[in-house]
Amino acid sequence: MMAWNWTIQKNKSTPDNDLLCSFTMPRPSQRTCQPSVDKELIRMLQSEAAHLERKELEIASQIRALSEALVSVRSTLSTIRVRASECVKRISPAARLPDETLLAIFEEAVMSQDVCSRTRVEIAISRVSHRWRRIALHTPRLWTRVCVTPDADKRDMQLHLLRSATLPLDVEVWGWWDYRDSFTRPHHFEHTIAAVLPSASRWRRIQIGASCDTLLASLSFILRTVGPFDALQQVTFKAQQPGQTCPTTLLMGKLAPNLRSIDVENLVLTARSPCLHNHDFGCFISVTHLTLRLHEGDARALKTITELQGFHALLLRMPSLVSLSLYGELVCVKSVTSLEDEGSITLPRLQTLILHPNTVRPRYLRNLIAMVMAPDLRHFELVYPDSLTQGQDISDLLLKKGCEQPTPRFPLVERLVLNNAASTTAAAAFIQAFPGVDQLTISGADVGIFNQSTWKVTGGSWRNITRLTLQPSQRDRLSLVVDWLDAITSNGEAQAPLIQGPITDCPTILHLYEQLKPYTQIELLDMNPK
Repeated sequence: MMAWNWTIQKNKSTPDNDLLCSFTMPRPSQRTCQPSVDKELIRMLQSEAAHLERKELEIASQIRALSEALVSVRSTLSTIRVRASECVKRISPAARLPDETLLAIFEEAVMSQDVCSRTRVEIAISRVSHRWRRIALHTPRLWTRVCVTPDADKRDMQLHLLRSATLPLDVEVWGWWDYRDSFTRPHHFEHTIAAVLPSASRWRRIQIGASCDTLLASLSFILRTVGPFDALQQVTFKAQQPGQTCPTTLLMGKLAPNLRSIDVENLVLTARSPCLHNHDFGCFISVTHLTLRLHEGDARALKTITELQGFHALLLRMPSLVSLSLYGELVCVKSVTSLEDEGSITLPRLQTLILHPNTVRPRYLRNLIAMVMAPDLRHFELVYPDSLTQGQDISDLLLKKGCEQPTPRFPLVERLVLNNAASTTAAAAFIQAFPGVDQLTISGADVGIFNQSTWKVTGGSWRNITRLTLQPSQRDRLSLVVDWLDAITSNGEAQAPLIQGPITDCPTILHLYEQLKPYTQIELLDMNPK
């Protein structure tokens, strides 16, 4: 039984043994052929290596040739580019402009751009060409206008602070219309303001406007904690809507010891206003220009009227004031009793007084003019709105009362601007009140000044006028100027002044210019008609 089993196992192993024999039998033969195979392989490798060496030499030669060709092409390309650039300069007017002219254009574009513009002009300029970018990046004053708006990118503002170097900055906080924006973007206003606060010591001007009361209050608090603003020279505020008043804290007071100009809208002052406390008497000692405006929709609103006591107290804190401009009726001087209680408003250094009542029948203008004492006044401007109705007559207030001869209250005035202010009956008083006028600006409604009968009454003063500017209002009445020029030049006693007028296609004005040409020189100005 065991022998049979062995036989079976032996038989089963037979196929494996045969297979093993088939693999092992050729070994003696393979050992015999190995040297010849290796020699053949060596010859093949040597042949391939020789071929690759020849290929390497060929490619290296091509590389040298191509390198020499590349140098030649680059040299030719550089020459062609220079010639092309010269041709472009001859063809393109902008390319022919020197850097100084381009810079002047850039500065005008930067300063005139809308404050809420999403893409700042100075950034766009720096991306136009290599030349424009070089000019923009090497001119720090192009980056001194920093606009803080809801859509402003904090990185752009920080870029402005960096590229402006150490120059003074003009900061504009504008367009924060609704406090509810803070609910969708929590603390967005505070975070945006915080981006420019590190530069507060460099602020030269700050303009605030079109913002809601809540965020104005927040801004006032932030500015009080950041000050002082030693470089600040000008503060401007514009109301968002009728009825909104300017926070008195935005006047800065002692926070801005070098403040020179205040231009604010809807400023409401009383004798108890915080900025007028006795211990702050010197807070506006450096202010030289004060402009107060009334919002267009607040012409008759009592909410935005300043009390006389507050206005007087403010002026007393401005001993260096040289220019006072009032747009709208914003100071309440109710009666003569008020004048007697307050006395006169003496402004010893005032040289410019600008009055734009924005109505032909103001309530308080006469009383206010009666109070102002400005012995050094050089520029007087009274502009009423264009209307068929003559503006309120204040000519009697321009002469001192109780004098035998007409004595002007402002005898040193050299520049006089009138619009719808001097009627035919009041013209003589205006001529007597401003005997030294050198430059005169009038509209068609004020040509009564040139009436022949008026000149006979006044003795023909104003013969020293060197420049006469004509506004286009009621243009058909300006023909009296021609008769006046004929009268003063016919006898050779006076020289005709330079006439300036608007650029226009109006036949009446063009005909007037033709009539004036024989007497004097005409200059056309791009002025906005009033």
